[in-house]
Amino acid sequence: MSSGTTGWLERLKLVFGFDPRSMALFRVMLGLLILADLILRSRHISRYYTDQGVLPRDAWADITHRWSLSLHAASGELWWQIILFLIAAVAALALTVGYRTRLANFVSLVLLASLMNRNGLLLQGGDQLLVVMCFWGLFLPLGMRFSIDAALQPQLRDNPNATRIRNEPYLSIATVAVTFQVLYLYFFTALLKTGSAWTKTFDAAFYAVSLQHFATPVGEFAAGFPWLLKGATFFVLAVEFVGPFLVLGAILAIGHSKFDPIFKSTRLVGLALLGSLHAAFILMLHIGLFPLIDFMSLSLLIPGFVWAFITRRGHEHTSPPDTLTLHYDVDCGFCLKMCLILREFLLPGHAKIKPAQHDPVIAQILERENSWVVTDTDGRPHIHWDAMRLLFRQRIGWRPVYWLLSIPPLPWIGHKVYRAIAENRDSASRFSAYWLPWRKQTFSPTVLGSLFALYWFYIVTAYNIWEMPGLRGQMPAHVEHPARVARINQRWDMFAPYPLTTSSYPVVTGLLRNGKRVELFETTSSDPDWQPPSRFFSLYGDYRTRKYMGRVDSHSNNAVKSGYGSWVCRTWNTLEPPEHREQQLGVLEVRFVKLRTNTSGAPKERTERMAWRHWCYPEFRNRRVFEEDA
Repeated sequence: MSSGTTGWLERLKLVFGFDPRSMALFRVMLGLLILADLILRSRHISRYYTDQGVLPRDAWADITHRWSLSLHAASGELWWQIILFLIAAVAALALTVGYRTRLANFVSLVLLASLMNRNGLLLQGGDQLLVVMCFWGLFLPLGMRFSIDAALQPQLRDNPNATRIRNEPYLSIATVAVTFQVLYLYFFTALLKTGSAWTKTFDAAFYAVSLQHFATPVGEFAAGFPWLLKGATFFVLAVEFVGPFLVLGAILAIGHSKFDPIFKSTRLVGLALLGSLHAAFILMLHIGLFPLIDFMSLSLLIPGFVWAFITRRGHEHTSPPDTLTLHYDVDCGFCLKMCLILREFLLPGHAKIKPAQHDPVIAQILERENSWVVTDTDGRPHIHWDAMRLLFRQRIGWRPVYWLLSIPPLPWIGHKVYRAIAENRDSASRFSAYWLPWRKQTFSPTVLGSLFALYWFYIVTAYNIWEMPGLRGQMPAHVEHPARVARINQRWDMFAPYPLTTSSYPVVTGLLRNGKRVELFETTSSDPDWQPPSRFFSLYGDYRTRKYMGRVDSHSNNAVKSGYGSWVCRTWNTLEPPEHREQQLGVLEVRFVKLRTNTSGAPKERTERMAWRHWCYPEFRNRRVFEEDA
């Protein structure tokens, strides 16, 4: 291969290659975000995912695309959902620490896609992006660095100080595909923003922060500066168009001698601009985990020179990387594995790992204290839990943990925990032999994997194109069906083609058998004297409930509205003892109060409409809650 070709490939690697440390950060964020998502969803697990909730499986089948498959729909019982949630949590934890990374990624993908397919009424753009990035993680060596898998490579068993993976960019067809996938979010959402509020009046940002069920206190404050928000609208649209080209702009310099400065400047500026959008969204809008999921996706594009800079700065405040030595009991397989894992996660550079028995002084300390030994830059030995705290002190990112572990009574607790482990080394070794085996990892792209990545790259690209105005509804089956099965169907239409212009909140009122009216959406009221707060998000409690109630209001299939009404009836009448027949809920009405935003500064126009009337018993079919409807 000619030197010119080699140089071209090296430069291509800088544009589309992923640094192992960036992939590690992405993996950790992916695992933690899946865990956070599970925790948030588990608050209403029965309401949203069982047959006793708002979307029983018969209604689910009526409103769900036939290619949207779901293990969660295999049973409508609560116990089944709990089992799947727990398995998903274990897989997400394994993914976070890089334990059997590819298997953990696959299990996380299957259960995440299944969970989202079980109730699509709760979903937003962030959910789409989370499952799409989980899918692409299967094609990347996410366990290459800062993982249990990387620590337990077989070559480290006999030589713990063998040369490990270098921090060179990983390039494959998959990395090219994932780079474009991350940038599609911005480019296609910009193309879809065709409304006049984006392209003519530039009032889109004002409308967004004026949504009282979305706005944060900062967003509410910003709504008082509509002239400034016109500039923000232009900024958002410009960044979504230009940011992806800045991130990729360096490719135009391939073949030129001054490539590196161009790459560094364009990549950093592009990432900074895109990241600034999500920082603003966090400050101004309640949109759940969406901004954090965006940050996770962008983390893959962090180039290696950023990590090199951080490492250099970190070493200015810590000991040189090779001055710490971890000494372990040569007869304890568990001890060696723990030293390797701790070094992989905690220590900068390549700290040494040696058998304690090879040094008479260290061997005497090990025998006397029944403890591993860590020697610092001055050769001073540290044992028990103090040695563990020393490791946390070495990397700036872990320094807060070191401070925390130094606060009483945590040192005392740490010593007790360490002593318990030390006294049960044999059991720990048997445990690690089964659960933490030496496993060889393949970190090079394969031909088959590259072909699969190329196929799915075509699918996601075609899917995004066919979702454009004028083409929607004409997507060929060979694109739509695989995308739906793999759960990478996507449409990035956040606040597109124009933002919402009405704020809303529900009022759900019921009529009991004894004629008493009751408020069934606990945070709102139909009382004329009741006044809502200036921001409505607190009325919903969480963004999933807000999203779901919005679908109750707008969904064209009455199965959605009926499912909600049935759930309210069932919930109320289960709580009321059967002998209190007069307290049973007979009929309910779901109304939505809407406040339309205007740009003139006038008070918002208030309207109210009834979205659904539901009777809990047949004899209430013709009954109404409000006398004015009679």
